[in-house]
Amino acid sequence: MCMTRPTHEPRNAMIKLLTFDLDNTLWEIDPVIIEAEKAMRNWVQQHVPEAVALLEMDQLKGTYKRVLEQFPDVRNHPTNMRKKLLYEVFIQARLEHAHALEMSDKAFAVFYKGRNQITLFHQAEQILKTLSDQYPLIALTNGNANLEMIGIEGYFQAHFSSETEGKPKPHRAMFLRALSTLGVRPEQTIHIGDNPEEDIEAAGVLGFHTIWFNENQRLPADRCQPSVEIHSLDQLPEAVHRIAALSLN
Repeated sequence: MCMTRPTHEPRNAMIKLLTFDLDNTLWEIDPVIIEAEKAMRNWVQQHVPEAVALLEMDQLKGTYKRVLEQFPDVRNHPTNMRKKLLYEVFIQARLEHAHALEMSDKAFAVFYKGRNQITLFHQAEQILKTLSDQYPLIALTNGNANLEMIGIEGYFQAHFSSETEGKPKPHRAMFLRALSTLGVRPEQTIHIGDNPEEDIEAAGVLGFHTIWFNENQRLPADRCQPSVEIHSLDQLPEAVHRIAALSLN
């Protein structure tokens, strides 16, 4: 969790908190992961070439399964999961324990740097600035994005994830943690996200207002029942304003 902005009262007294999903809500994540994994693989090729073949998908699937069988709790911890996966790869490549541990940390650092070299969606940072001037924002994500590395930590009061809470969305843990952090009720909160189940339905069942970012209408409208559906991020401020206005009635 990172606390970076002073708590301030929103202009609208009814809506007191906005919670944000990150991956595929503020940026597209798949190309980022592909590039990060490519950079990590290149690093392994240079430093532990005997392990590269073990990073092939058919080999990696078996290693992944064994790691989950041995450490089931890491399923909800992307950072620990990847580090343990890399460690097992290096052990299979016959590195000694200490060396495998060192190399897994270093390989993960390469991946993590790439994982946080994202390109925000058009106008996303200006939208965050505009909304954070009016409401406290809290990030809720199943991923392991680093807001400081990305450069947007200053817009958020806090950042909770499956790693900090031990449970990924759609579990309620992250949502309830956000509410308790600022002492607000679900009906005073809007959750913004792209995933129909993990974001919209999960938050909605708790009583949150919801804004579904269904980019370019990629998914059918009947996938979930948000308070408001938007198709481009520049529609977000108006959607927040609409919900805030309705909440006064």
